Amino acid sequence: MIPFMKLKWVSLIGSTIIIAAALYYVYSQKHGFRKGIDFSGGIKLEVELTDAITVEKLRNFFKNIKVDGVVQKAGKGIDNVAKIEIGSQDGESLEKKAADDKKFLSFGKYSANSVDYLNYLMMATFNVEKVNFLSASHVGPTVGDYLQKSAVKLLLMAVIFITLYITVRFQFDFAVAAMVALFHDLFITMGFVGVFQIPLSIPVIAALLTILGYSVMDTVVIFDRLRENLKKTGTNVAFEKQVDISINETLSRSFNTTMTTLLSILAIYFIADETLRHMASVLLFGISVGTYSSNMIASPVLVIWNRFSKQKNKSF
Repeated sequence: MIPFMKLKWVSLIGSTIIIAAALYYVYSQKHGFRKGIDFSGGIKLEVELTDAITVEKLRNFFKNIKVDGVVQKAGKGIDNVAKIEIGSQDGESLEKKAADDKKFLSFGKYSANSVDYLNYLMMATFNVEKVNFLSASHVGPTVGDYLQKSAVKLLLMAVIFITLYITVRFQFDFAVAAMVALFHDLFITMGFVGVFQIPLSIPVIAALLTILGYSVMDTVVIFDRLRENLKKTGTNVAFEKQVDISINETLSRSFNTTMTTLLSILAIYFIADETLRHMASVLLFGISVGTYSSNMIASPVLVIWNRFSKQKNKSF
């Protein structure tokens, strides 16, 4: 039997140091998290690729007009579509330039907006009669700010409702341990997102919610086995040892479930476009962390809480 609880302070202190170091690095070296168009606002385009219009040529085009445009292929198997994202500041700059060239654009039956202005510039640059914009959308800064606040509320609500569920199904000390593990998973995954500057977007928030759900599922399996073992042995076996026994009994199940899930996500990572690849990378990291936290964060917190409660009861 592996004595996991002998390492309880190592895991708790180690995770705290890693989270603190990651967040310090993000804010001191990376100047905060990188926000995607969903949260910062900007322009999203999908452009049809041709022999004259390639991903590399589009990147050079945006470089030449001094616009920070992120250009990438739509995904594997879709070779004729490029996805373009332009930040809110560059979007506003393009709107101003379009307004300045309003009269000139009207001759070509273009509207004085950033999308039509880009279409006109691309036609002139690539010397083609038509640039096919398959889709074009604009996310304003107000909408981006609303989505950002909604995402934070959603994550906090998820933690609260999961904690209430654990309280009802087990008891309060189990719920506290699960909540600590959930916050651990959330903060350490956010550290990963910030260190590697993965753009915060709706798919990334969806990944974070999935991680919370997966983590608590793994924790519930351990807690359920622990409750069964406590009913069988009562106080004849030390609580810390009971936790170790329960983790060891569910270890193979947790490992097999996690590996199956990670293999499925790997398929998404290698096949999908960059947006879903970001989501997949967050899931790969977060689910691995969630499996670790069920064993090495939630369980140690429960053991420490139990010991503290017994000492408190003896003092009265």
